Amino acid sequence: MNFSITSKLNKQDYIKVMFIGLYKKPVFIICTVFGLYLLTTVFLDYFHIISYYPSTPFIEIFCGSFLLFAPTLIVTMAVYQFKSNPSFQNDIAYTFSEDGIVIQGITFKSEVSWAHITKQKEMGKFLILYHGKKFGNFIDKSKFSSEQLLFIKTKTTKK
Repeated sequence: MNFSITSKLNKQDYIKVMFIGLYKKPVFIICTVFGLYLLTTVFLDYFHIISYYPSTPFIEIFCGSFLLFAPTLIVTMAVYQFKSNPSFQNDIAYTFSEDGIVIQGITFKSEVSWAHITKQKEMGKFLILYHGKKFGNFIDKSKFSSEQLLFIKTKTTKK
């Protein structure tokens, strides 16, 4: 079965997928809740609703802010990298075959065998095919028929 689709990832979708990916990890959820807890106790202490800190809680303010905003910092850095690579801003053509995937943009062309796809993940409206721990292709799932999506899943789950 051979088929091709063309997909483009825009900045807003990339931000959404990155946040969803981070907040699916329990560590980020726990850290965010703990950061929110620290900042809440600081505010409650400041407004004299509770008497929790004997002096100004600088460490709690810093740690709580960092824990609360760390995912946003990570996403901001990832978006900066996304925007700095013009290849991501254009349409990318994906051709799927029994042997693998041919990925072609305006300035590049690469071929990836199915053996080099380390995992596939569905997030929102995207299918992400990973070539390594942190590198993958974001492909709009709505471009696939159900048979095509099933074909890709069978090729990536045989490992």
